[in-house]
Amino acid sequence: MSTNTESENRSLSASELEMVGGTQSPAIEQQSKEQLKVLLHRLRQAHSRANDISARQRRELRGKADPHGVKRVQDNSGSVAKAQLLFEAIQRVDKELSRRERDESAS
Repeated sequence: MSTNTESENRSLSASELEMVGGTQSPAIEQQSKEQLKVLLHRLRQAHSRANDISARQRRELRGKADPHGVKRVQDNSGSVAKAQLLFEAIQRVDKELSRRERDESAS
């Protein structure tokens, strides 16, 4: 198993793994334009949530915010990794949509 897949399995939930898996070849090429737009929307929502959690955890680490849970966060590297993986998936979908629009306009 590649390290990228291992880090994805560690960082992402099952639904997020499914979304990110849909952005990789050959799955991304088999989806319709509308399916890609829906996937892009879901990915952006998940990325926004991961960024919000990461920002809250950073504030907790610095002592500027009260702990969200029972005890203070020790590390936010998992949330940062999740946000990065989701961002990369968004970029892949954007690139595929741009490629399809370019191909449509060239035809």
